[in-house]
Amino acid sequence: MRGDPEWSGIEATIIRWFYQTVSKDIFHMVVACDVWAKINEFFGYHQDNSTIDEYCMRLKMLADELRDIGAKVSDDLMMSTLTAGLNEDFGNTASNLTLLPQPTFQRVVAYLKLEERRMTKLKQRVQHTALAAGTTRGGPAPPAAPRQPAPTGYYPLPPAPPAPPAPPQ
Repeated sequence: MRGDPEWSGIEATIIRWFYQTVSKDIFHMVVACDVWAKINEFFGYHQDNSTIDEYCMRLKMLADELRDIGAKVSDDLMMSTLTAGLNEDFGNTASNLTLLPQPTFQRVVAYLKLEERRMTKLKQRVQHTALAAGTTRGGPAPPAAPRQPAPTGYYPLPPAPPAPPAPPQ
C-alpha cells in the first residue's frame, strides 16, 4: 500500500505508538529479530526463474534494507551473494567473473545482463533453426511399413516374382 497517504498516516501512528509504549529491551529484541530475518533473506535469496534485472534489483533492495537498520553490506559481499544465488544457466558465467578487471557490483550486473541477452538470442536462434529444419522438406517422413518377424530358426524366403503378363486375346 505504498504511496497511499491514508495508509502512510496510519502506519506512522502505529510506529510512533510502538516506540513510545514498548520497553527498550523489547524494542532491541524486535530490531534484532528484524535484522536477523533480513540477513537470512539476503543470504538465502536465489535467482530461480527471475531475470538478472529482477534478481539484482531485489538483492540490492535487501542490501539497502540491511543498511537502513545498521548492517553494512560491502560491494564484495554483494558480489559474492549475487554469484552464489545465480541459477545453473549462469554457471560458466559466474566462473568468468574472476576475469573482470576491478569488478564492482555494477560491473558484474552489467556483464550478467549482457550474458543473459546472449543466452536469450542463442536460444531463439536454436529454436528458429529447429523450426526451419522441421519445415524445409515439406513435413516429416512417412512411417516405415511394419515388418513381419521371421519365424524362429528359419531364414526368410525371398519375395515371389511378379506374375507374367496375360497373353493378348
